[in-house]
Amino acid sequence: MSLTFSAAFIVTGRKLLSKKSDYNLTTKYFLQKERLNMQNDINSSELRKKKTEQLLGEITNLPSIPKVIFHVTKLLDDPRTAANRLSDVIIKDQGLTTKLLSVANSPLFGLKQKISSIDYAILILGFNEVKNIVTTLSLAESLQLLPDKNFDVRDFWKHSMVVGSAAKAISGDLGFDFSSDAFTAGVLHDVGIQVIYKFMKSDFNQIVEKSRVENKIIIESEREVLGISHQEAGAFLASKWNLPPLLCYALNNHHNPGNAENNKFFCAVIHLADYMTQKLGIGSFYWDEGLTLDPAILELLNFRSEEVLDDFIMEYEDLFRTTFDLITV
Repeated sequence: MSLTFSAAFIVTGRKLLSKKSDYNLTTKYFLQKERLNMQNDINSSELRKKKTEQLLGEITNLPSIPKVIFHVTKLLDDPRTAANRLSDVIIKDQGLTTKLLSVANSPLFGLKQKISSIDYAILILGFNEVKNIVTTLSLAESLQLLPDKNFDVRDFWKHSMVVGSAAKAISGDLGFDFSSDAFTAGVLHDVGIQVIYKFMKSDFNQIVEKSRVENKIIIESEREVLGISHQEAGAFLASKWNLPPLLCYALNNHHNPGNAENNKFFCAVIHLADYMTQKLGIGSFYWDEGLTLDPAILELLNFRSEEVLDDFIMEYEDLFRTTFDLITV
């Protein structure tokens, strides 16, 4: 090998090593930049979360427990209370009376006979079941929201009632003993959406617009705008109302029951009832568009496969449709 060729070979080798070194430096730069961006995103998300939590904590006009709940509870604490006294308290609220009867008569609620009066509802359902329905409906309406282009109160209410009625029916059909609590959790599962709409209206509209423009599911836009989702917002309100931990867990995990620290079975039932409104296209609410089934519920609720679950869901189609038609807004 000539000296000239050897020198050229060495120079070429150095150039190759230099290019490789430049490539490694460039790769390292972009990896570091990507890690920095990711860290900035995490920090930014945490800041948004803290800001939202601070805002929620500073809200002074959160709705208190409706008075009718105190009246009903006080009556039921007295063993001498007669059915007509309880009925008299409830029928003073005509809207509550109408909704209670529509719920009691829905096929998903499982009663065989027609309930035409509050007195008869108390007789058939019993004091505690009526108290649970009254409590649930009163809490669900306590935020007193007005509709606008991004929030249809009627659609939201029907969705909540269908999910509550379905959760009660499904829990019983699957052999669980928490059907009354499932009704409450089902009706209140999206109360966090109401909280965002009422107390963070500009953020609410930004979330909706972001989802439309960027073609994202809304729960992702919630987290990008607020640092939290409506699940955490709902759990916050539930804690303010001193609702049982069982209900708080359901509100906080109704889209991802597999991640719940406790009460996974209960959260799974609420998730399934909510998912079924989308799957069947009956009683769904646009906020849930694009959300998928949490596969963890297959094992939690003892379904052998997603196909078996689909068959289970389709058995409820007529009950969902009839219940949806009967729900009074």
